[in-house]
Amino acid sequence: MTRAFWAPGRVNLIGEHTDYTGGLVLPAALELGVRVEGVASEGIRLASDHEEETVELSPNGGDASGWGRFVAAVAAELDRLGRPPVGFEGRVSSNLPIGAGLSSSAALEVGVATALCAVAEFPIEPMELALAAQRAEHRAVGVPSGIMDQAVSVLGVADHAILLDTASLEYRAIPLPPALALVIVDSGVRHRLEESGYAVRRRELEDALVVLGGRRPADVEPHEIAELAAGLDPVGERRLRHVVTENARVREVVSVLTETPLDAARLGEVFREGHESLRRDFEVSTPELDLLVDLAYGAGAVAARMTGGGFGGSILALAEHDRAHEVADEIVAAYPAGTARVSAAAGGARELEVAA
Repeated sequence: MTRAFWAPGRVNLIGEHTDYTGGLVLPAALELGVRVEGVASEGIRLASDHEEETVELSPNGGDASGWGRFVAAVAAELDRLGRPPVGFEGRVSSNLPIGAGLSSSAALEVGVATALCAVAEFPIEPMELALAAQRAEHRAVGVPSGIMDQAVSVLGVADHAILLDTASLEYRAIPLPPALALVIVDSGVRHRLEESGYAVRRRELEDALVVLGGRRPADVEPHEIAELAAGLDPVGERRLRHVVTENARVREVVSVLTETPLDAARLGEVFREGHESLRRDFEVSTPELDLLVDLAYGAGAVAARMTGGGFGGSILALAEHDRAHEVADEIVAAYPAGTARVSAAAGGARELEVAA
């Protein structure tokens, strides 16, 4: 019997480069994602609509190259958890742009994991699945990424963002104002985390966090930064300032989103502050992303900032629902290399109905 599974990509509203320090994040699952369709089999055999290589593996993983590294790593991590050795033969398709900062790799990992668990009748708690997919990312490409991408791909709720404490793994759904739509604009500047400065930034931040004496940045108040950073070099001070203030911005955005009426002006200010922090203090933005943020505000977006790990990828703009497509078109008209998509916040990974 053919079965199909879906795992969404994500856009992060606020809380960038905080998840690997036990901080707060506020992502939302997208209507864009990865579909895994096929049947149970003795081994794993997956073709892709976007890759020439067909992945062929044993049910517990094995050696693979290219996109197959993610499939192999997922199978190996689930094998460690005791998943029965049932394979899957089928096809992977996606409408998520690769390298656009929308977590295409996490969606692939979660989609494959969801399929492999289902055909093996191996029940697994949502967060446990997300953690297995995160470990698979580490195994596949050696990037020390946080839990945010995989978690929201599993936990997404339609019309909500997910406030996640990446230290305790506690989370709750935050309703998004129905008057606002998500506008994602891909800069066309491609990045791969394992080839970007992501790992360098993480090391720089970890070096700076020594001055906190074991406290996590999410528990430090912004007014403490100057005193704590006194012994750091300028780079360490900037990295520390970003992560402390970014956690504070997550809390403020949640506060704004849950108040009635919506303070749209303040929401725009906090997003702008977040982008400037990523540009100046964490130094992961690019001229293209900076331009797109300016164009978004110029087109009438309520809020805008870069989203994802940086070094390329996309921006997120929040626009009035009735004007979202107009805002998207105006941005792309001024930046023809970009591609804009309007989306609502979507649900998380799940099995789909397949027409008979």
